[in-house]
Amino acid sequence: MTEKNESPKKKSKNLTKEYIEPFITALLIAIVIRAFVIYPFRIPTGSMEDTLLVGDFLLANKFVFGLRTPDWIGIPYTKIGVNVPFIQTPGFRKPKQGDVVIFKQPRDQSQNYIKRCLAVSGDTVELRNKAVYVNGKKFHDAPKGKHIDNRIYPKEYKEYGIFPPGAGNRDNFGPIRIPAPGDTLHFNPSNTEDWFEQLQVVLYEGNKITLTYGGESTHLTAKNQYQWQRAIQSYPADSFSINGNPLNDYFYVIKHHHYFMLGDNRDNSLDSRYWGCVPERLIVGEALIIYWSWAKDVPLYRIFQKIRFGRILNLIH
Repeated sequence: MTEKNESPKKKSKNLTKEYIEPFITALLIAIVIRAFVIYPFRIPTGSMEDTLLVGDFLLANKFVFGLRTPDWIGIPYTKIGVNVPFIQTPGFRKPKQGDVVIFKQPRDQSQNYIKRCLAVSGDTVELRNKAVYVNGKKFHDAPKGKHIDNRIYPKEYKEYGIFPPGAGNRDNFGPIRIPAPGDTLHFNPSNTEDWFEQLQVVLYEGNKITLTYGGESTHLTAKNQYQWQRAIQSYPADSFSINGNPLNDYFYVIKHHHYFMLGDNRDNSLDSRYWGCVPERLIVGEALIIYWSWAKDVPLYRIFQKIRFGRILNLIH
């Protein structure tokens, strides 16, 4: 029989098979690649200038540091969704000094940040009059990194919000040692002055910290972190617990590698100087290439000035 005698139902089925199924297959492949291999990212702030500019769109390699399944399912570009458990496979290598890394901001894991890795577990970091030293050796700034403020905060000035508290300021910071797997944190009533710093490391590693007193329990989280110091000073040591273990005499062994992240725009960057080191469980990927770039403040009718043609397909160093 000829095609003229085919039933409308059969024609409809052939049409679905020919056009719809390949589209669905391609969409599923794209979703898998997006979730596990390549991560698109848009630069929202100037903290990495002039290496990366506001309006740069880049791709990151999620595979090199280990595949990480999604930990949130919801409507893209909104906060409508739910957190889900995730797993992370071993990668080909760990982040190293100088890598430009995308990661989940430890104090707000709904946000992804991008910074340069300055130091890894076991290293000691110090800033002296804006210059960065790792293990006593000067770290050479990125070729396009910069300082936008000629002022230098003196070493004795303790800037509010610096982490750990009392570590100095944006220009004179540390020295501090980056936590490493196998390091042991000891919690007891005689060292509560160290608890704020130690508990943040424990929290970042994905543990549950609880304050129980008078029959009521409260979780210590990143959102109520500004209340930690007062709570530590006010309540007995055994009122606090990590995963149900009271802290009157408790040893916690660090499990993850941690990384000190710093923006290339040194004077205008919220980074590890302010919220601590990033554990490997929050690493998303390594920035690879700029695939699109445009100047946010240039009007659309000046299209050839708005699109930064010279940045498209630039590798990220």
